[in-house]
Amino acid sequence: MAYADYEFYSATYSGNTVSEGDFTRLAAKASAYIDKVTFGRASQHTDDERLKNCCCELCEIYSRTDDSGGMLKQSETVGSWSYSLNSAAADKTAEDMAYSVCRTWLPAEWLYRGVGRE
Repeated sequence: MAYADYEFYSATYSGNTVSEGDFTRLAAKASAYIDKVTFGRASQHTDDERLKNCCCELCEIYSRTDDSGGMLKQSETVGSWSYSLNSAAADKTAEDMAYSVCRTWLPAEWLYRGVGRE
C-alpha cells in the first residue's frame, strides 16, 4: 500500500518531478522503505500528512536515482554526450538521502530502533 497517491503529490505536495505513470511504482517503493525504517509503525498512521509528504519526497529521490543503481548523477555533458555518477564513499548515496528525508518528516519515535517501555 502506498502512503501517498498522485493526486496528493500534485495538488497538496505540489510536486512536478515524477510523472503520473511512474508515481505508482515509486510510491510503492518509497512506502516499502518507510515501513522498513519505521519497523511497520507508519502503517498505523496512514492519514498523517507528514507520512504522505515523506513518501512524495522519497518518490522524487527515487526518480532521480532509479536508473543509476542508487547513485546520484554527478555531471552530464550534452556536446559529445558524457554522463558520470557520484560513486565516492564520502558523498551521499540515495539511501543516505532517503533516510535523511525520513528523519526530517517522520516523528523520532517511529524511527526508534530500541525497545519501548510501557
